[in-house]
Amino acid sequence: MGKDQLSGQCKVKKLYRHELDFDRTMKFVKDNLTEINALSIELLNLIDFKSGAFFTLLPEGSDLERLHEFKYGVILPQNSLIITERKKSFSREVPTIKKEMSSFIFNKLTSNPILSCIFDDVISYPDDLILNYFYEKKSIYLHENKVIYVIRKNNIDRDFLLKCIWNSFSSWHSAGVLTEADCFETDNNILSLEDIRSICIKATMVLVSAYDGEGYVYGKKISRLKRITGKASQKNEKII
Repeated sequence: MGKDQLSGQCKVKKLYRHELDFDRTMKFVKDNLTEINALSIELLNLIDFKSGAFFTLLPEGSDLERLHEFKYGVILPQNSLIITERKKSFSREVPTIKKEMSSFIFNKLTSNPILSCIFDDVISYPDDLILNYFYEKKSIYLHENKVIYVIRKNNIDRDFLLKCIWNSFSSWHSAGVLTEADCFETDNNILSLEDIRSICIKATMVLVSAYDGEGYVYGKKISRLKRITGKASQKNEKII
């Protein structure tokens, strides 16, 4: 991670909302959630995505011609090349808006006290030492030995939320859920299949990593959106 990824020193960029074509986005979401883990399976089984809408959040200067090229990067404004001493080699740090996304989620959580944020982790094991900090924060829950991060009113903090996003992230799969489910006991961190299903049934938003890790696709229920008619809108709506 870059030095500013987990600190508050880097200026948060303003994000703008862009509506996405439903059919193309649904195919991408389905491909990324199919047969990954219990959470992803139940999200597809229990959520009627057709009753909602998809969008993404991007900063000014993003390449909007690539809005539906979900599997590829270079949609964000790219960082400058870093040239080593004597110009023998060069590199470029991959841009990210995870800090901005964490602010977006933080605002959602603080505006609704019964809302929780869930992230799955397809890489970590329950006894990994790196998870000790998250266990202390009571944010690690387990289902069939799979690691799940839970951020809610008892542990919500901007920097901690960002750490959960980074620690749960994988280049090939990363998914999250905002849910109103109340199945997170403080003295028991084991989630049953019924708990997983409750998380999905009471979900208000689903997040799936896209653009080669540069951004996310968001799915939200239409009952909580202004109705959108016609083709996907390209109009910018400032979010944060």
